[in-house]
Amino acid sequence: MSQSAAPQPESAADAGPTSVDTAALLADRYGRAPKPSRKPLIFVIVFVVVGTFFLAWTTVENARGSVEWKDVGFDVVSSEQVDVTFDVTMEPGMTATCTLDALNTGYAQVGTRTVNVGPNDARTTRYTATIATSEEATTGLVQVCDAS
Repeated sequence: MSQSAAPQPESAADAGPTSVDTAALLADRYGRAPKPSRKPLIFVIVFVVVGTFFLAWTTVENARGSVEWKDVGFDVVSSEQVDVTFDVTMEPGMTATCTLDALNTGYAQVGTRTVNVGPNDARTTRYTATIATSEEATTGLVQVCDAS
């Protein structure tokens, strides 16, 4: 005689998926609606804060040491000399170095001079400097002024 095994009751582990497992199974199969990520928002906030700080810092640094100049005029004294008149604007007490050029009709440089200006009590000061030339100049102008 053979004994047939009576069906054994299924254990809780073999009972099949529970409602929680069903939700996980369906989510794995069909995907979940993604939760909105906060990473892009955090990145944008950090970028804006750092950018604002950098912009403010560069503005303050540039304003502190800035030198502006404006050509006022020139006078061709002779074929060997031109006088250049210009205004320099900078913080009182600062000094600057300006490079002046004399040009001929073909815009070639026929003379150059470096002039130290300042310190002054006024923000804007007018200067006149003489440039020696190798031939007659048709213009004289400020090429650049830098804080020194």
